[in-house]
Amino acid sequence: MAEKHYHYLPAETLDSLKNIELIARSMVEGSMTGLHRSPYHGFSSEFSEHRKYCPGDAVRHVDWQVYGKTDRYYVKQYEEETNTRSYVVLDTSASMSLGKDKHHKLNYACYLSAAFIYLMQRQKDAVGLFTYSDKVDNYFPARTTRLHMLSLLSHLETITPSGQSRAAGCFHRIAEEVQRRSIVIIFSDFFDMEEDFIKSLQHFQYKDCEVILFQVLDTLEHDFPYKGLIEFKDLETSEIIEVESDDVRNFYLNDLKKYVDDMKLICNRMNISYETLSTGTAFEKALLAYFHKRERMF
Repeated sequence: MAEKHYHYLPAETLDSLKNIELIARSMVEGSMTGLHRSPYHGFSSEFSEHRKYCPGDAVRHVDWQVYGKTDRYYVKQYEEETNTRSYVVLDTSASMSLGKDKHHKLNYACYLSAAFIYLMQRQKDAVGLFTYSDKVDNYFPARTTRLHMLSLLSHLETITPSGQSRAAGCFHRIAEEVQRRSIVIIFSDFFDMEEDFIKSLQHFQYKDCEVILFQVLDTLEHDFPYKGLIEFKDLETSEIIEVESDDVRNFYLNDLKKYVDDMKLICNRMNISYETLSTGTAFEKALLAYFHKRERMF
């Protein structure tokens, strides 16, 4: 049987296929070095009652309002719900193929998807995977086992970007499948904001899910390094237009900035995390920046 290579792993971290457990470890564990806690620790915990403070208890759990009233230290006690369920949602439409050789947006998103899948399994949380274009193409229910994690990572190796993106309809379909109070992590370029797009995000919120959007952009999209007369082809519709790049550069960059700013505003109003990622940034660095940002938020 031919040896299988897992391209979404940094090759230098693998000695052989038996070391598949190291998938994304360099990203996750390296990025988490120096963090005070897991970036997702405590999501599945709910406040239950107070108890007296004991030496060794974390100070962050002290209820200072109770202390102000009673002059005594009490800590908030939590009761665990079922394991946190997380779902990685991956846009595999043709627009995600933009980029040089195999270093395209989908490749970048797969690296990070692998990292989150590894992270959740490392925390003994259930993790699932959806892929979509104009429809939901694949669905792997959330499970906790290492074997399941390996099957998800293996599936990432088979994905080829194709088709048009119809996010809104797919998100409604996915929201019907995910468990309540799940974490939903979506990777896409989000260039298909249909009229129903916002409602499709609200569908996740109706199920009390935490939604995290990672907008993956190629350097060609946010730098627009073109010169002279350029022919552009829509990767999803094959429509071709010819433009003088110097004439449209400022209009394009301003429109892109406005689009991203509008997305940020919409997400802020909905209490949804929104991050813009560039394929020009090392994915380990992007992951570290996000983890540090999340740690500051909680």
